Amino acid sequence: MRKPAFSAWPTWPAALCPGIVAAVVITACDALLGESVGLLALYAVCPALTACCASPRRVAVCGAFAMVLCAAVAAYDDLLFTRRGLVALGSVFLVSVASAVAAHARVQQEQRAAQQRRISEFVQGVILAPVPGDTGPAAIAASYLSATEDARIGGDFYEVVPVRGGVRVLIGDVQGKGLNAVRTASVTLSAFRLSAHDAVDLDGVAFSISCALHRRGVEEQFVTAILAELDDAGRLTMLSFGHPPPLIVRAGGGHELAHPPSPAMPFGLEWLDPDPPEPTRVDLAAGDRVLLYTDGLAEARDAEDAFYPLVQRVSLLRGESLDDCLVELRRDVDDHTSAGVDDDSALMLLEYREREETDDAGNRPLLPLQLDGHRHGPRDRSCSVCSVQDCPLVR
Repeated sequence: MRKPAFSAWPTWPAALCPGIVAAVVITACDALLGESVGLLALYAVCPALTACCASPRRVAVCGAFAMVLCAAVAAYDDLLFTRRGLVALGSVFLVSVASAVAAHARVQQEQRAAQQRRISEFVQGVILAPVPGDTGPAAIAASYLSATEDARIGGDFYEVVPVRGGVRVLIGDVQGKGLNAVRTASVTLSAFRLSAHDAVDLDGVAFSISCALHRRGVEEQFVTAILAELDDAGRLTMLSFGHPPPLIVRAGGGHELAHPPSPAMPFGLEWLDPDPPEPTRVDLAAGDRVLLYTDGLAEARDAEDAFYPLVQRVSLLRGESLDDCLVELRRDVDDHTSAGVDDDSALMLLEYREREETDDAGNRPLLPLQLDGHRHGPRDRSCSVCSVQDCPLVR
């Protein structure tokens, strides 16, 4: 569904209400208190109030209305052609002009902000495409929240790729913020989308992502990530690259954090430790759920600098709808932080749905696809023509 176009201008009653109400109140007070109080100059407040929420034309209308009332009250008090009356009228006129100019600048800024939001939403649709809700062995819901006001995209990302016999997912966080982080996230997602369909295993997907980042020449920037693969039989395999551990929520009531036996360095820092990560393997039963998240959730703090207690809030992830679970989790994090999050965060919630295993006769072979024991090596990945010199991935 297309969203309604953004409008920086409220409706007529809402836009004129502050100035008109102020003018009426000033008029009533002058009638009750008399001319000795000297309220004529207060009419200058009316267009200034209206400038906060209206277009320049509407501010001018409100200023003219205030001047008419000011002149009428001055005439009633026999002050129209006195110094006091002329000064009041001049003040209302000058403030009206200044308020109209300020309203023009505000409206232009609102229109620029609206255009930036539309561009951000378009870019988000390209970088963070909607995840498929049902991928065969899993129902999936995802959520992204930027810590920057009015922003729609950042350095956190996720992706889901259905493959033969299962599904492969990626969630990650780029170090840093701004456009460089967005570009790095885009490179990472592109590499995952291209390799997830045909890589023999998750090691091959990880290698493709590393190659893409090194070919791009990412400087002083790294990417933490979780690569996961869930097959039809409920076998969940995960590779951790310096990322927070997933939370396994058992349908029977238990839960645990899936800490990796040997995590790898984040993408982009392979030169510090070239050893690949050891996979984490978890068997899921029907109804079990897996929460993948970035450090924007894990490191959310309250006023006393205490981290968000995710494990203690596991009950929020047991609702009927996966999307509703993520909404409740977001709301609880907001309540915990009170002042709002200060880092982007991405969430992905998977629920395993048991399916029957089939063989080639049933046209659903299971992951991973075996190619006579062959595994891709550096030569198969076009290393001979790659532009990266002294690549840390070739061993």
